[in-house]
Amino acid sequence: MTMMSGSTLSPSGGSGPPRSRGTVIALVVVLALVFFAAGAAVTYLLRGNKNAAALPAPAASCVTTSARPGVTLPKPGTVSINVYNATNRSGLARRTATTMTGRGFTVGKVANDPLGKTVTGVAELRHGPTGAQNAALLAYYFPGATLVSDGRTDASVDVVLGAKFTIVPSATAVEVALAKPVQVTSGPGCQSPKPATSPSVSAKHVTSPSASA
Repeated sequence: MTMMSGSTLSPSGGSGPPRSRGTVIALVVVLALVFFAAGAAVTYLLRGNKNAAALPAPAASCVTTSARPGVTLPKPGTVSINVYNATNRSGLARRTATTMTGRGFTVGKVANDPLGKTVTGVAELRHGPTGAQNAALLAYYFPGATLVSDGRTDASVDVVLGAKFTIVPSATAVEVALAKPVQVTSGPGCQSPKPATSPSVSAKHVTSPSASA
């Protein structure tokens, strides 16, 4: 007679305990929750990217610093100028050209204004893009002058003397003005500069220009 084992077989014929219906349901619920959470996470990420793309780009910055013009501007020996007379005062361009040569500038043409323009102010400093800094330096030698960009391609500057011009400030007055710190703005967020006029230079240190034939 064959002896039977004391173990009980499962209805499916296997040796393990039967899997309850509750366990199966629990697994289904867990899997459903996992898929739901994954879907929610993907939706959140997509919405986040969409909202980020809709945000405006940060504003371009504009930085303001303090600088001394005498340090940042070119030196007179590197600047070439033409001196023109736009007044009815004879010899004004020649005398001024002599003064500017004595200050270290390279003087080219000396004549009446080739444009035949009537300049009612102190002077016009005509320059192109590459001569903008040169014109800014000359503005300290001709206080009250107007800087005019004429699109020339070289770095030369035309000093066109007007009706209100009297004399070039002394070297001391110019040095004092160039040593005073000024506010300088730079960066893509800066607004386009307004038409420039030359800085003020104290009239305490002025001398008459050198005489010329």
